[in-house]
This record gives sequence, C-alpha cells and structure tokens, in this order.
Amino acid sequence: MVHMDKTSDTIKDFGDQWEDFTQNTGYYASMDALRSLINPLLDITDIRDQYVADVGAGTGRYTRMFHQAGVRKILALEPSAAFEVLKKNTADLSGIEYSDKTADEIPAHGFDWVFCIGVLQFIPDPREALISMGKALGEKGRLFLWVYSEEKNGLYLSLVRPLRRITARLPQKVVKHLAALLLPPAEIYALLSRRFPKLPLSEYLTNYFLRVNRYSRRLIIHDQLNPGYAKYYKQGELKSLLETCGYTDIIMHHRMGYSWSVVARYKT
Repeated sequence: MVHMDKTSDTIKDFGDQWEDFTQNTGYYASMDALRSLINPLLDITDIRDQYVADVGAGTGRYTRMFHQAGVRKILALEPSAAFEVLKKNTADLSGIEYSDKTADEIPAHGFDWVFCIGVLQFIPDPREALISMGKALGEKGRLFLWVYSEEKNGLYLSLVRPLRRITARLPQKVVKHLAALLLPPAEIYALLSRRFPKLPLSEYLTNYFLRVNRYSRRLIIHDQLNPGYAKYYKQGELKSLLETCGYTDIIMHHRMGYSWSVVARYKT
C-alpha cells in the first residue's frame, strides 16, 4: 500500500509538472540530444522503421524525437494528467497510438524497442514494470533504459535529498518559483564547471545543461525538486535487478558521470 501511495503521488506530481512545463524546444528537444542519450549503446539507424513504445511519454518530447528518427509506429504511454498535453503536442504526427496506462500495464504488442527514459527511478518497486516491459517486446526486441546513477553523485545527493524532503511537500507553484530562484546560481556553477572539469557533475553541466535554453534549465531544476521519491542506482544493483526480472545480454553505459543507460533483451 505504501508503494502504491508513493507511485500515485509521483504520477500526480509529474502530471502537475508537465501541465505547467508544456514546451519542448531547442537542444532539449533536438535529434542531437537523442543521439547523445542513446550513444554509444545504439545509433539512430537502429530504431528506423521499428515499432517503439515510449513509456512515461510526458509531454511527448521523446515521442516526437522517435518520429523524427523514422520509426514506423509509436505507442506513447503516459498515466498522468499530462496525457492531454502529450496528445496535443504530437497531434500533427502520424503513426502515434496513445495509452494512459503505467509501465506495468504496457500491452504485449511485440515491440522492437521499449524506451523507458527517466521513469524507472520514480517507481518504488519496479519489478512488475520491468517484467511487463520485457513481455511486451518481440522476439528480437530490446529495452532501452535510462536512470539516475548513485556513482559520482554523492555530494549532489547530500544536498538535494534533504531539500527534496521539503520541496516534495510544497505546492507546484512554490516549487516553480523556487526553481526560478535556483536557476542563476546553478548557471554560475555550470560555467565554473566548464572551467574546472573536476568539479562534481561537470560533464553533465557542460555537455547538457549549458546547451539547453533557460526555460529547459528551469524545468530541469524543477524536475529535481518535484518528486517525493527518486532512486539513484548503483551499477551492480541495477544489473542484478534486471537479471532478476528476466533480462539478458545487458549492456550498461555510465552516461556523463551521473546516470546509467542500458540496453537489454528479455528471456522468452
């Protein structure tokens, strides 16, 4: 029951967030950003003409990217109140199906790829979601997963975890204003990171945060303050979880020193 309550609260938190931050513009929504995310585990050409599921599609940022990459068909799943934003933001695209289901409710449609980007870390017990996503894959299908990393995030987590205990309880409007207040010092630190590359999170801040526009930067900060639950995975822990849930041929990449990207197959 506690897990269910946390999951429901998180879905509501992100629904409120995506109803407020509806825009996907600039580098944040670019094909270059998608290439950066999936490299070196796969190339854009690997998903061309494929049947793809976008789990936790939010406002449709990756749904549109996948469409631009030339996928054949996309199922976009978004269980929160942002479902209508998702549909509105992608209404001009062909070959998109929509579902307001959660990851553990994904239909077994034989997908070539199931993308779960920035979602699993907000599910307190992700085993059912991982098993369901695995069963949804076709015989040669693969899962692409992206989650937060515990490694190299110690200093950051020592700051954000206590802060999040407070901000997770605040109304969205207050969190939004707080994110705006934190934006200038975050930008100053990011610029310092460019000059001093050994600073914590310097790779991410230099190669991603400073490349997106200020609207997207504020959204990123808001995204860190918003959820009541967020898991940061260690490499061995994540691999063991995937193996327990039936995955094999697991390939992992420590992306920009702050996250894990994974490609894996499901045992049929």
